[in-house]
Amino acid sequence: MSLVLVLGLTGLGWWLAQVNSLARKFGSTMVILILGLLLANVTSWTPEPSAVSWVNGPLTSFAIAELLLAVELRSVLPDARRLLLPFIAAVAGTLVAVLLVGLLLSGWLGQSWISLAGLFGATFTGGSLNFVSVARSLEIPPSLLLIATAADHVAFTAWFVVSLLIGRGGRQHRATDTPVLKSSASTPTNAFVMPSLREVLFGLLWGGAVLLISDRMVGFLRLLGIDVPSILVLTTVALIAAQLPRSDSRSACYGLGLVLIQPFFAVIGLSSSLVDLFGDGLPVLLYAGLVVLVQAIVVLQARRLFRWPLAECLVASQAAVGGPSTALALAGSLERPNLVLPSVAIGLLGYLLGTYVGLAVSASLNGLIA
Repeated sequence: MSLVLVLGLTGLGWWLAQVNSLARKFGSTMVILILGLLLANVTSWTPEPSAVSWVNGPLTSFAIAELLLAVELRSVLPDARRLLLPFIAAVAGTLVAVLLVGLLLSGWLGQSWISLAGLFGATFTGGSLNFVSVARSLEIPPSLLLIATAADHVAFTAWFVVSLLIGRGGRQHRATDTPVLKSSASTPTNAFVMPSLREVLFGLLWGGAVLLISDRMVGFLRLLGIDVPSILVLTTVALIAAQLPRSDSRSACYGLGLVLIQPFFAVIGLSSSLVDLFGDGLPVLLYAGLVVLVQAIVVLQARRLFRWPLAECLVASQAAVGGPSTALALAGSLERPNLVLPSVAIGLLGYLLGTYVGLAVSASLNGLIA
């Protein structure tokens, strides 16, 4: 029954985000979080541990595998080249910010700042996929995870609005770019187009195969005495599988992953209390906001130094902060159709890097401070 209610709540939030204009502005993830938070705090109901374990374990692993199966490098890299240098500046700004701001706020945040540094280092390199991957690996408490998730959404939403204002304000008269709208299986511009049953079945088979191989590899490595975080093995196997031939058979993977990852956020909301959110939330929100602010300053200063185009810098930064979907939305809002495919491609590269970056930050800080 707990599992049915979690999935029902997820479905309701997803539906509201499609049909209601206000909910659409928040996005499905934030709507699902809010619904879960309201239900938990109004009724005091929380899902059974077995249901939580299943959602946070196999289901979320499956969603991560499906999303990563969209990262086909031979198609992504040519599209991403145009935004690569601004994106590198954005990632560098994120790394500097999570360390400096984390140290600055460490007295307020306590020991949790190290986990948050890994979490924000991951999510502000490539978006929510990396957030989920690193959160699972670091085993962050649900109350802190809810606060961090809300802070993540507030920070990247604010930067999206500011980017839109800057981009539109700085737009000059120019010849209309010819839109290059060729498509590839690794560029999920049609992620929300209903796939055929055959495409869905192939996508599910790919995801299942990645999970099975990853599980066997983790067991084999442990027999050899090598203890590697399972999420790193899953990420690596999925990325290798994404480079295999027959990319058309993986065309539904990205859309499936977006749907399957939503119950994770429903469980976060259902496992948290508003007392914890408002009691501990301010320093975490400040941490996230300052990380995004520092990253934005680094990117805009690098633009002035190297004379990069403004729109390209804003879209690349948004790809790092929010992932491919928000970068695509910004490119469209700035009326730059020539940046649509590059925005998604560079966002997918962020998917590739973010989990490794976040776990490396957390491990390094633990090694230095412990």
